[in-house]
Amino acid sequence: MEVVVAPLPPCFHARRLHEVFNLQGGELIIIALLALVVLGPEKLPEAARWVGRMYAQIRQLGDGFNREFQSAVKEPLNDLRDAVSEPVNDMKASLDEAMASAVPEDESGAVNSTEQLQRQAGVDHDDPSPEPADDDQGTPFT
Repeated sequence: MEVVVAPLPPCFHARRLHEVFNLQGGELIIIALLALVVLGPEKLPEAARWVGRMYAQIRQLGDGFNREFQSAVKEPLNDLRDAVSEPVNDMKASLDEAMASAVPEDESGAVNSTEQLQRQAGVDHDDPSPEPADDDQGTPFT
């Protein structure tokens, strides 16, 4: 059985960035205006591309780290799951065998129904249950 990790929603990275730097819309506009003043209109597009490339590289490094970590953890977890599931499956099979041998079979080899087992035990559900005696209070649920 393979562990499946759901992909992160697209808004997660922006939300995570917001949580790390705690930047909101107004603060980003101020930073953009400062960058425009400091760098000028000629260098600003080049600087924005450079920041975008750096962000993409950092994100690739983080994604690579996550993949390596998950692959390093996945194998021992799979081994552990296999080690645990094998005895559980064996126990389930032995319980199924025990249950199958405990249920009596009729002459045709079919397993007896609940009604047949109750008849064999002497339980007759056709007879109405006796009414409680006058001195018997009965159960609070009747």
